Amino acid sequence: MGESLTVDGVMNALRGCYDPEIPVNIVDLGLVYGVEIEVDSVKVKMTLTTVGCPAHAYLMHQVQTEIEKIPGVKKAEVEIVWDPPWTPDKMNPEAKKRLEAGQEQVTIEFNPATFKPQKRGHIAKNPDGKIVLINETNARYLGSDDISNLWEKSNGERTLDEIIVEIANEKKLAPPEIRTEVLEAATQLITIGLLRPDEAIVLPLHQ
Repeated sequence: MGESLTVDGVMNALRGCYDPEIPVNIVDLGLVYGVEIEVDSVKVKMTLTTVGCPAHAYLMHQVQTEIEKIPGVKKAEVEIVWDPPWTPDKMNPEAKKRLEAGQEQVTIEFNPATFKPQKRGHIAKNPDGKIVLINETNARYLGSDDISNLWEKSNGERTLDEIIVEIANEKKLAPPEIRTEVLEAATQLITIGLLRPDEAIVLPLHQ
């Protein structure tokens, strides 16, 4: 085991992992409950801010990816636990103060009839077949077929409403049946930096 493979080294690496909706890394958020190192394997025990956190798969993949970048690591395992449940009190005091000082509800506003989404970053497929979306800061997120399909169609030439109609036709559904799902996916892609926002979109926490 190299000297770089230490609990402190792993924790420092994990400071590069963020919940896409909260501008504080998972270590300062208090989501990391423990790190175990055994020769060249690292196991991280962590939690999420809520049981239904939509970033579950994204965060697990981020954590695993960051650990595997550490010299000497051959295997990384991430275990999500819910006991004890996370509360804001587990946050680093400075991070909590910083977050509260600029705390505004994140809002992403756009008009699907005029907004022409433009994809950013790139897409890849793991050997196991999992789709990975990679933004311009090299943060990696697991994606579904539907999300990657929306990302691929976002070439900046068509409005989101036009894309919704195209996806609905592909699925042999009426546009209203998938509209909410596509709008949520677009919002998520904007939040994690995989769609370029236009002037109509406001991201207070990222200003």
